[in-house]
Amino acid sequence: MRIPMKYLPFLIAGLFCMSSAVLAAPSQFKHQARNVNCEACHNTAAPVSAAKSKSCMKCHDYEAVAAKTAKMNPNPHDSHAGQLRCTLCHKEHSDSVVYCRECHKNKDDQRFNFKTP
Repeated sequence: MRIPMKYLPFLIAGLFCMSSAVLAAPSQFKHQARNVNCEACHNTAAPVSAAKSKSCMKCHDYEAVAAKTAKMNPNPHDSHAGQLRCTLCHKEHSDSVVYCRECHKNKDDQRFNFKTP
């Protein structure tokens, strides 16, 4: 079956959308599974930037999160740098990172080898 060239842009756009869904970050699916849409975090249906931490706090209490990670040493939610922006570590549409490693770069320092959801 041969597809007319006039449909090529639509085919490419469809493939791009499908690949974006397949490559989406795991946390994105957690929010989608709970029927949390883009607007709930970004205050717009067509976001162009990361959500603000106060949007995260609508559902996630910072003190409760810090208590949940209290046995970690160091506790990433009880930082010497104070309460950091959630999106420094937690990425909704890409892989999350350990922001502590921005300063604590020594790979031999095992304290920061934890997984960030």
